[in-house]
Amino acid sequence: MTTRAIRVSEVIRRELSWCFQREVELEGLVLTISAVETSADLKEASIFVSLFDASIPEENLLMILNRHRNEWQKWIGKRLQSKFTPRLTFKIDNSLDRGDRVLRLIEELDKETNTDS
Repeated sequence: MTTRAIRVSEVIRRELSWCFQREVELEGLVLTISAVETSADLKEASIFVSLFDASIPEENLLMILNRHRNEWQKWIGKRLQSKFTPRLTFKIDNSLDRGDRVLRLIEELDKETNTDS
C-alpha cells in the first residue's frame, strides 16, 4: 500500500469511528474497526469490523452498516478533500474468533500432554 493510501485509510478509520459512535442503530454494540484497506487508486476501501457483542447477528450488522454507507461516504469525502471518495465496503473480521479457537486448541493439547505424562 502506498503512503497516501495508508494515510487515507487512517482518516477513514478515524472518521468512521466518529460516525459509529453517533449512530443510534449501533448504540450499545461493542464494534471495532480492525482494519481499513484502501486500493492504490483510492477508489475502494474495505473496512473490516469486529463485533464483540453477539447480541445481533453479523448479517444484521452488515445491513445496518450498508444502510448508512452513502451518508458516511459523503462525510468522509468532506474530510478527505480529495478528487475521489473511496467507495466503502464493510466486511466482518473473524480473525479474533479464529485466534481464540487456536488458543483453545493449544490449551486442550497442552492438557492432554500433561495428563499423559
